[in-house]
Amino acid sequence: MLEGWAEYYSVDLSEKIGRGLTENALKGKMNGGGLTFGYRMKDQRLEIDETTAPVVMEIFTRYADGERMTDIAKDLTRRGIRTTQGNKITLNVVHYLLKNRRYIGEYKFRDMIIPDAIPPIVSEELFNRVQEIMARNQKAPAMRKAEDDYILTTRLFCGKCGTFMVGESGKSHTGTVHRYYKCSHAKRKMGCDKKPVKKDWI
Repeated sequence: MLEGWAEYYSVDLSEKIGRGLTENALKGKMNGGGLTFGYRMKDQRLEIDETTAPVVMEIFTRYADGERMTDIAKDLTRRGIRTTQGNKITLNVVHYLLKNRRYIGEYKFRDMIIPDAIPPIVSEELFNRVQEIMARNQKAPAMRKAEDDYILTTRLFCGKCGTFMVGESGKSHTGTVHRYYKCSHAKRKMGCDKKPVKKDWI
């Protein structure tokens, strides 16, 4: 008998707590979780923080204007800007901020998405533009990596025929990856016999 009452009380209490949390969410009240960068908490509600909100806007604007997340993170770190937990602004932090829909006023609680529950920091237009750029960039990671690995491609010229050199790589029998710059004419067998130059030598 007592066990039955205890189980009923536990279920009833759980349902009441669940209803309370749902009502809080619908009213724009936070149900725990960490503080979002750009906001401060007051009476369980997020309010725009005048000190950090401009940094959020800056991150979105700079990325939308073509800056890389890595460069944005390095600049913010150089300026001494920290997260709400006091950590450095890293690439992962910038990526997380740019994906966070709270900045357009959305609050997600369980399976619910409550629009206009939070004061927005960025416009939906800017947010959506950033998402489109991120999606495009994610489709070509190999191309971006190649550009980063061989930054002298088309800027380095062959000492024999004068045409530009391009980056290429290959594996040895031990599995070690070797990277080179190779004359584009030699690569296409167009009369130049210039040997590849190790990337590390340049």
